[in-house]
Amino acid sequence: MARSDRKPSRAPVPLRTGRSAWGLYRETRRPGEPGLFRRLVATPRLVSAVLHRRYPGLSRAKLLAFTVLAAIYVVSPLDAIPDVIPVLGWTDDSAVVLWFMTGLVRESGRFVSWESDGPRGGALPPRGSAV
Repeated sequence: MARSDRKPSRAPVPLRTGRSAWGLYRETRRPGEPGLFRRLVATPRLVSAVLHRRYPGLSRAKLLAFTVLAAIYVVSPLDAIPDVIPVLGWTDDSAVVLWFMTGLVRESGRFVSWESDGPRGGALPPRGSAV
């Protein structure tokens, strides 16, 4: 089933985020795809390349916007589940951090492929996802 054919998920955000993280894990286990460790090591290079506008797969504005929005949500006292509720209150903050990191690591996989093809002449890998 194509990604566009799927119905929107009505699962809670932490559950959807967990499924996205599981999809990332499965993606890293495919033959020919960069592994998780290689992606994690490449993440700082990805951020640097985006900030210096050397990597065309992600705009600096988008990276900064998502970073700022995730940070604001985590430090903000206004949450979907109040932080005063022990453990449960931190679930939504953890889900936002996991969502942000999953997206960054997934993009670092495309960055590693782009780097290996040659940053100057290599085309960007497709954005298809196997979630």
